[in-house]
Amino acid sequence: MERFFGARSVVVIGVSNSPGNLGRAIMYNLLEFRYQGVIYAVGPKGGAFMGHKIYSSVLEIPEETVDLAAVLVPARAVPEVLGQCARKSIRRVVVETAGFGELGEDRVGLEVQIREIIRHHDMRMIGPNCIGIINRASGLAVPFMPFRMEAPLGRVAVVTQSGGVGGNMINLLAMENLGFSKFASVGNKLDVSENDLAEYLCGDPETDVLFCYLEGIADGRRLMEIASHSSKPVVVHKSNTGGAGAVIARSHTASLSSDDRVVDAALRQAGVFRAREQREALEMIKAFSLPPMRGTGLAVISRSGGHAVMAADAADEYGFQLPPYPGDFRELVLAESRAKVIEPHNPLDLGDLFNLPLYLTLASKALEMEEVGGLLFIHNYQGALDAEESRRLVRGLGDVIQGSKKPVAVCVFTMQSELEINRKAVRFPIFTDPREAVRALAWNREFHGRRRIPLGTRRPPGFDGEGVRACLDRCPDGPLHSKALAAVLSACGIPLAPHLHAADESAVLGSARILGYPLVMKTAQPGVIHKSDVGGVVTGIGDERALGEAYRKLLLLGPEVLLQSMAEPGLEWFVGGRGDRSFGPVVVTGPGGIHVELLDETAIRVGPLDEEEAASMLGELKGGKLLWGARGRPPLHRRGLIENLVRVSWLLADFPEILEIDLNPARVYENACTVLDWRATLAR
Repeated sequence: MERFFGARSVVVIGVSNSPGNLGRAIMYNLLEFRYQGVIYAVGPKGGAFMGHKIYSSVLEIPEETVDLAAVLVPARAVPEVLGQCARKSIRRVVVETAGFGELGEDRVGLEVQIREIIRHHDMRMIGPNCIGIINRASGLAVPFMPFRMEAPLGRVAVVTQSGGVGGNMINLLAMENLGFSKFASVGNKLDVSENDLAEYLCGDPETDVLFCYLEGIADGRRLMEIASHSSKPVVVHKSNTGGAGAVIARSHTASLSSDDRVVDAALRQAGVFRAREQREALEMIKAFSLPPMRGTGLAVISRSGGHAVMAADAADEYGFQLPPYPGDFRELVLAESRAKVIEPHNPLDLGDLFNLPLYLTLASKALEMEEVGGLLFIHNYQGALDAEESRRLVRGLGDVIQGSKKPVAVCVFTMQSELEINRKAVRFPIFTDPREAVRALAWNREFHGRRRIPLGTRRPPGFDGEGVRACLDRCPDGPLHSKALAAVLSACGIPLAPHLHAADESAVLGSARILGYPLVMKTAQPGVIHKSDVGGVVTGIGDERALGEAYRKLLLLGPEVLLQSMAEPGLEWFVGGRGDRSFGPVVVTGPGGIHVELLDETAIRVGPLDEEEAASMLGELKGGKLLWGARGRPPLHRRGLIENLVRVSWLLADFPEILEIDLNPARVYENACTVLDWRATLAR
């Protein structure tokens, strides 16, 4: 990726003197951003633009080789242009042309042709259907939409699937005076993906925060690995969550909608901060532009009593403590206070203190407190009399941040013109709402105290993978027969209720004698999914007469049945999972039986799991409290349920042909966790 952003020479292919030509905008951006390398222009009509000769072909360029090509020609001409780039030894290309898979299946052939060319010639390509890349430090800027060089060089990298969203994020970063380091629009991701760029940018010494806007995630598992190992915060704004948005995204970037709950769980598991809107993403970026927030101790200093109250509410909401200020701090405040009517508590109301230079001293002293991990500083002014003094105060807070190495969330209330002056004068974020500022400190604290959640690395004892493989190899695709699945689960070490299968009335009678009464009889026809809904379960069978009646009833669904010993009452739980095309094995658990769909309370993780992570799934569910015992009842066998979650996760990880699996219910007792019903589907 460095060869894209570190290019020392660029050729823009698709330039003409036509007023509406977009290739000219690329040339404009290179000059606007003061690109420090060599620029070439190519267009079939030749001519010149802004002092640069327009060559009629890439092959006419006098330079022996060029580092990077920015391509903006009609879609059907792209393969020929790429071939010319290959002959000129250009190995990095950004194809900004649209008109490929996003327009429908008839354009997929063009994409196949492009892939073959770049692979054959060992090229790397960003795009197509993108707006290009920018390296703010070197001035390399090849988007086809004209940019003003307003955003300063900053420490935020932007990767986006939408050029418009990415361009707007650059504008927002410019407005906050945070700036950016590098920008990349990936479009259809035929070659270079967000993962290639994320891996590079997470190691980029010029980048401290990575922001990604994504409509589809091609390899979510790789993104999880990159983010979970990154020392830098990764913010992802993932849209296209389903419904109407999926239709738009399909035509816009050839993306397919994925299960949003899986995306949410996977990103959280990897330590990624997911934003639901662009403004929220910006607030997260601002949060991570501050020094690390350690612990929960927060100092609040405010010129407004009302804003101090808002800050206290927000501190409580986000789990911060407000330690009291020490005696010498309080004495300093009281000595300078005019009417001595405000007690110097935390949060501190400075409404009675008009010595603005002292505000900086108080901020520094608050940050010196060992129990304080960060400061919220709120200043309000109208600019009539104390504008210059207030501006100096805001600028001075930058020195306070530098000196303490602790975060200061600065919240300024003033006129819009004054706010813009302050933002342009400092290189730290300015907030405009106390709750917004406290939430930013909470995000900062969460990142620096985050627990990385590695995927499981060791299969549980007694997990017989060879036995599972032998069972599955004998089974056709589609719903797995309950007898075959029982063998698979037993090989995994998952305990099942005592059971036998039977295919005629004689076998039913023989099985009943072995198991003993009372019994449960269920249809074992593979195509029946929800057995209870179609009358496929008969419980409380106490003798042979009732057994015969039950079997004749279930014969309407098919001759195969499953007989089980009647289980004792217990807590019903659901354990299941499926294969996700982007993230791999996904494990789901929650209250089971008939409640699994009614309550819709589930925890989701990407597998395989270790026991610690399986336990955390139960801990985040309200229903999980029942496992600890409730209203005088003894605690239940959580460990057995945890082991089942781990074993199911490894089953899905090792055997991806299992499309989905449901163990519902798994009944949890004081000393056991037993699966009463099971189903799965194969898809090779």
